[in-house]
Amino acid sequence: MSMVAAQESKLILFYDPIFPIEGQRPSSQNLEVWKSMENILMTDADGLSAALQEAGGEGCLISLHAPYFPKPAWTAILDYLHQGGGLLSIGGAPFKRPVRAAGEGWSVESEQTAYHQELYIHEMLSVSSVDVQSYVSSECIPLFAGTETLFEAADTWNLVPHTTRASDLPHQMGSAGPMSTQIHAMLKGINKDGRSTTAPIVLWENSRGTFGGSRWLFVNLSLTPFFWTQNGAAEIAKWGEFCAQGVTELSLKPNYAAYEPGEQAVLTLQGQILTRTGYRRSTAEKWTFEFNIERENRLRDSMEPVWSHKLEIQISGEQQIVRLAMPEPVKSGLYRIVCRAEGPGGEIRILRQGFWGQDAAWLAAGEVITRSRDYFIKEGRPLPVVGMTYMTSDVARKFLFLPNADVWDRDMAQMAKAGINWIRTGIWTAYRNMMQVDGHMAEDVLRAIDAFFLTAKRHGLQVTFTFFSFTPETWEGSNPYLDPQSVEAQKRFIRSIVSRHIHSTHVDWDLINEPSMFDPARIFSNGPRSARDSYEQQAFVSWLQQRHASIEVLQEAWNMSPAQLPNFAAAVIPEPEEINFDVQDMHKAKKGTRWLDYCLFSMEMHNVWVRELAGTIKNLVPDHLVTVGQDEALGAQRPSPFFYEREVDYTTVHSWWLNDDLLWDGIFAKTPYKPNLIQETGIMYVETPDGRAKRTEAELHSILERKYAYAFATGGAGAVQWIWNTNYYMDNANESHIGALRADGTEKPEANVSYDFGRFMKETRDLFEDRELEQIAVVFPYSNDFSNRSLAYEATTRLTRVLSYEVKLPFRALSEYHLDSLEQQPPKLIIVPSPHNLEEAAFQRLIEFTERQGASLLITGPLGLDAYWKASGRADMLVGKRNLVNVQREEMLHINGVNHRVTYGKRRIAEVSKESPVYPADASSRCLQSSASFDPEVGGTAHTSQIPESAETDGLTVITLGKGRLIWTPLPLELNGRDEPLAALYRYAAEAAGVEQELEWLSGGDNAGVYGRKLHFPKGSLYIFVSEYGWHQKVQIRDQRTGTAYSFELQSNRSVLFATDVSGKLHAVYRPDEVEIEVENAQQDERGGMTP
Repeated sequence: MSMVAAQESKLILFYDPIFPIEGQRPSSQNLEVWKSMENILMTDADGLSAALQEAGGEGCLISLHAPYFPKPAWTAILDYLHQGGGLLSIGGAPFKRPVRAAGEGWSVESEQTAYHQELYIHEMLSVSSVDVQSYVSSECIPLFAGTETLFEAADTWNLVPHTTRASDLPHQMGSAGPMSTQIHAMLKGINKDGRSTTAPIVLWENSRGTFGGSRWLFVNLSLTPFFWTQNGAAEIAKWGEFCAQGVTELSLKPNYAAYEPGEQAVLTLQGQILTRTGYRRSTAEKWTFEFNIERENRLRDSMEPVWSHKLEIQISGEQQIVRLAMPEPVKSGLYRIVCRAEGPGGEIRILRQGFWGQDAAWLAAGEVITRSRDYFIKEGRPLPVVGMTYMTSDVARKFLFLPNADVWDRDMAQMAKAGINWIRTGIWTAYRNMMQVDGHMAEDVLRAIDAFFLTAKRHGLQVTFTFFSFTPETWEGSNPYLDPQSVEAQKRFIRSIVSRHIHSTHVDWDLINEPSMFDPARIFSNGPRSARDSYEQQAFVSWLQQRHASIEVLQEAWNMSPAQLPNFAAAVIPEPEEINFDVQDMHKAKKGTRWLDYCLFSMEMHNVWVRELAGTIKNLVPDHLVTVGQDEALGAQRPSPFFYEREVDYTTVHSWWLNDDLLWDGIFAKTPYKPNLIQETGIMYVETPDGRAKRTEAELHSILERKYAYAFATGGAGAVQWIWNTNYYMDNANESHIGALRADGTEKPEANVSYDFGRFMKETRDLFEDRELEQIAVVFPYSNDFSNRSLAYEATTRLTRVLSYEVKLPFRALSEYHLDSLEQQPPKLIIVPSPHNLEEAAFQRLIEFTERQGASLLITGPLGLDAYWKASGRADMLVGKRNLVNVQREEMLHINGVNHRVTYGKRRIAEVSKESPVYPADASSRCLQSSASFDPEVGGTAHTSQIPESAETDGLTVITLGKGRLIWTPLPLELNGRDEPLAALYRYAAEAAGVEQELEWLSGGDNAGVYGRKLHFPKGSLYIFVSEYGWHQKVQIRDQRTGTAYSFELQSNRSVLFATDVSGKLHAVYRPDEVEIEVENAQQDERGGMTP
């Protein structure tokens, strides 16, 4: 920094010898250094407000007392920063603990978020330095170059920004917002693997908005005695002068991200002084720019110089724009641009950019990814997915408008190093900015997509490209899914992108992210919401006619008279306010059963839309995979994988909020014939009642690890984290907390999940083919789930928890409306959990399959309710006539001679029902169906006995059905409040069906907080164990197939995975440096893991 600049800067240095401080206080010698500098005004706590008010927003406030500050001075601090003043905060988390006078001393208040949130710092999370081995300074802004050794490794803070306070397109949920603040890690902590894991010094450049023009530098660690002995006072003055200069915005960009060979690249250099105070706002400065452009030589795996150039520009408060044409014609390959900029005060900035020369032959190299029933296949080998969502670290969702292939290349190299093999990207917003006029796509956007795909190809990454989000763009249409105007425009939008990549071999296509039907203004509702247009109404009427054939059938299903529903045309799409979703919604005679039809209709219309758009892609590229990226819509009556499976090449689920149901998430999204990818997963931000972060970074890591483990445990094809780099360019504080990398660009502990799973899956990938299916299948009761009294989510999640964690038996899922796979993939045991209302065709198909194939069919709860909650006699010939009756709070279930308490608490007695036998008039002959006693020694034959009417329990009815059996209890057991009767029932049914328990639990099996299972393949097995338990647990299991026993410690909230060959010999261990697997059998005694 030049002396002229230093003299013009006003530095207000807040230091008070009796005010709280973290770390070592400055010595008297350091204080004298500052006192000798004319541009520094030193002030104590009492004088801080006056000093800031007099400064009028000029210069920089330097505080040595972070996180402490005088509470009476807060208004003056905030006003000063609002005026554009600079900030240098030293010593820890800034503005976290207000201090007020108390007699002769100070009283420190508790940690609070209110103050720093007014500076758009939403929260601060502690960052461990345990793995930091050295510090490196920023290459792009080398303010700390040569001074890295002044700082000792210490824990620091992650400042979570919420700097974007508006949306570009407020009507779009996925909209980006103003890029108000640019965040730079000025000093980064490096671990033994060369990874940046902490940033103790961070620069915020406020280029727009409330604090526009100001620089804030946060030194988020305590200074040590060594720092002060190494001319520390002078260093702090230098940093303060840097911040006082304010923001000089410099940008470099090509006019396209990709060029055809022979074209001439044109670069645009822009510069502007944005500071609002001080002498710089009204003067011009001479900046020097030195350009060096290199192009990759793929054969030599090196970069070769292409062109160098140097120029000077006068930078002022008005934006300066210079265009430069590269004289050399573009050739195929990646080009990198490095521009060194130097200002008059000695400030150095390094600008980096990149672009591509198109290379169609390279994009076409290799084989297109394919799929099996469960997994993806690349170049003839299984590819278990360790994926990442990516929309660039510099401009987030605006990466197709402000492309930078150099940033992409460095980010993707880092991801590939982490073991990531698949990235998901695409368009979440601003579709009209790309195709303002229907059919006419912007060329610069198309070339940006080309460059993105080229960069991913360079690093061997599969790319899923997403076209729309939540509801597709309408382009002047009235319904996003059904209006031909909208659908045809959407097809033209898609074709403009896909047509450029008909030969690209590393791309697949995602039609829409997390679709809701139909109204764009009401996405993420529980169930479809009508757009109230004629296309939807006409389609609904046509669909009803096809489904019900006669108006009389529909009248009966909907409980409507001919006057209320004279014909199909009179069937109006219901609004949720018109449906009685609750047992206490009885004030008006609402017609609730029609909600089932509207939900089923919405599933079919979503399929029609998917079929249309997937068809336009398949017309161009028949061998490219197409999917739909859906959230946790099951249980929320939105498009569900079992319904759209037939229209796509693989299904998806986004496991975000349902952290208690992660296993359920994956199982009920895995359809019989196609892979399921956990396509988005991460951890949503939650906070304490007083507004602080509730989870630590270490806890977030463990939850993410659990989600990856469950992704594979459910037979899924893998997992894709959301997102690589935190996107803080949205007016959404939650987004600012999500990502493998912090806003400062350093890696969170979460990033370790990618590294660890990437390493493990690379070792074990050849296992993942021809997975042996589970012997138990659970039918998801969609008629109930889509009805106005949905209980299916609660029933199936309860089943999952008890069957998987208590009984420790794995299972797969089926759909009530999609039972074709029963014949090709017959299970031994089928469970239909507390369905209440069940479709007639599904009931008959389950009965017929059981009779024919010899399976056991377990149904809990009423058997005689059809899909519209109407009484049916379909089960009378099986179990006799029954009445539908209310449950009591306390019931009893008799199984194998044991009575089990069953409890229906709270509102359950009003919500659920059971069935009770109807007795003949002769009371002496009355009887109750009793608990059957299954004796495996008697050829697997089921018995039905009778007990007198005076019996005080419900029992199990076991009926022989052809080669199979029906096991039934009239109690909707999954909806009761106790796990014990459920576990007993499932154990009984599994034994009756001959289900094999592949793992013998020698230790840890009685712990419901421990999950474990084995996936068996022809080449070996994968074992997965997950802790949801508050303590470490010793686990020992024996594989019944090989006789091999494995023992290990499962740490609290962690996951253990290992793979073996067919003989049971250990092949690979997840986290081998942390986990030790002891192996014992008659042939071997070995240990795996815990590598030095």
